[in-house]
Parts: sequence; structure tokens; C-alpha cells
Amino acid sequence: MKKIFLILLGISFLTACQKEAKTAFVKTETIFKEYKGIKDQEAVFKQKQEAFNKKYDSIVQAWRKEVVDFQQKASKMAPNKARQKDQELYQKQQIIQQMQQQESNRLTAEMQKQTDSIIKKVYDFFDDYGKKNGYKYIFGKNSAGALMYGDAKQDITDEVLKALDAEYEASKNNKTTGNNTTKEKKDK
Repeated sequence: MKKIFLILLGISFLTACQKEAKTAFVKTETIFKEYKGIKDQEAVFKQKQEAFNKKYDSIVQAWRKEVVDFQQKASKMAPNKARQKDQELYQKQQIIQQMQQQESNRLTAEMQKQTDSIIKKVYDFFDDYGKKNGYKYIFGKNSAGALMYGDAKQDITDEVLKALDAEYEASKNNKTTGNNTTKEKKDK
């Protein structure tokens, strides 16, 4: 009995002496919704999409005008000429649709590439942030259930979002000025 008591006492002593691992969680949905880098990317792609839509709409409008003109003149045209013009308009329609699909695919691929790049930057940031601030673990809380509960005291979402945005703004400013101080700091 004394041995068991001494073993339990020893275990509890060791447990009490052990430093508790610093852990926290981040609401990942908040990060990916509020992060300035993502918001800026969304704004850029929204502009690109609007510019393409404007260009596409003008092409479609010109094609529709051509169709209306043809329909008004078709009854006065020779049947062979009318069929030929109808076929030309159909081919133009197909080309316009292909152009729209290709551009849409290109924009989607470009946006996915940028999104993947931002996600990688965010996760790399978490690695650095965790190390710099002495965390053993930083959990992601999301609707998929990776973390079902987290004590609000352990929620560092706002803190991380501010630091992430600050780093983004600094890197954005460095790109505009052509300064590579951020990279130089990381290399040291």
C-alpha cells in the first residue's frame, strides 16, 4: 500500500511540476473571411470578372444586333445566301460561347492558384506565430468539427488576424516600394 501511495505521490508531483503546454484555437472561418489578403484578392478578381462580363456583353450585343438585322433581311435574301448567313451566325455564337467558357475557366484557375497561395501563406504564418509566441498547439475551430469546444480565453483569432493583416500590409508596402526587408528578416 505504501508503494502505491509513493508511486501516486511521485506521479502527482511530476505532473504538478510539468509546465502546461500553451494551447489556443483560432476560428478559421473568421480568418478566411476577414483576412485583408483574401479580401484584396476577391476585389481584384471581382474587377477582372466585371471587365470580362462587360467585354463579353458587348460581343454578345453585337452578335444579337447582327441576328436581328439578318432576320429582318432574311425574307428578301436568296435561300442559299440566307442559309449561309444563318450558319455563319450560328458559328459565331459557338465561338462566343467557347470564348466565354475559356475565359471563365482561366479566371477560375487563376483565382484557385491565388487562393492556394494565400492559404499556404496563412498556414506558414501560423507556424511562425506559434513558434514566436510559445504555443505547443494552435487548433483550428470550424464548422467541420475539428474543435468542438474551446474556452473563450484560449481564442486567439482576433490577435492572429491582426498580426496576419499587419504582415500582409507590410509585405504589400514592401512590394510597392520594391523593398525586400521582410524576406531579409526571415533569412536571418
